[in-house]
Amino acid sequence: MQLPRLIKKKECLKLTWFSYLLIALVFIASFFLIRNKLYPLLAPTKPVEAKIMVIEGWMNDFAIEEAYSIFLSGNYDLLITTGGPLDNGYLATHYVTAAEVGKATLIELGMDSTKILSVPRTFTLKNRTYQSALALGKWMNDNNKTIAAFNLVSLGAHTKRSWFLFQKALPETKIGVIAIPDHRYDSKRWWKSSLGSRTVITETIGYFYVYFFM
Repeated sequence: MQLPRLIKKKECLKLTWFSYLLIALVFIASFFLIRNKLYPLLAPTKPVEAKIMVIEGWMNDFAIEEAYSIFLSGNYDLLITTGGPLDNGYLATHYVTAAEVGKATLIELGMDSTKILSVPRTFTLKNRTYQSALALGKWMNDNNKTIAAFNLVSLGAHTKRSWFLFQKALPETKIGVIAIPDHRYDSKRWWKSSLGSRTVITETIGYFYVYFFM
């Protein structure tokens, strides 16, 4: 009696070294074609007519300072800060969330405290920006507030992803967007900076992830 065969030969196609080289050349050529367009794509500025500005409280101080200047020049009536629990610093200060830190920073810059409020979100392991947007929607419902339109302010390459997620979370609100330039690296030569490369590549992946999988 013949035992069943445990293995068998099967023809397999493999790429040659020339195929790998061709793929690499296509990838490199594509990178050079899109590299100058990638940062502007991720950092759009398309404001709408609105009296309310919403900023992400986690932004660097220079970005919050620029956002405040835009608030003053744009004749806004109210500024709302968003953001979740701090990763660092909360043990040494009485601030618990990025939304509160953003508000405190703006008041320190001279902003009228009656024209600003913070809407923090709770702790979450994922989709933090989306949860911040949902927290803003919950605040509106809980306080019987209707915001017809606002301009969202974010930092650099993170802006497009934030804009997409806020629009997804608040579909009945007209949302414009303002990207604060990230001064920590040259946005026109982001690939020459370690921080710029990490930020732009990570945000590109992050945007396509939320666009296709959320």
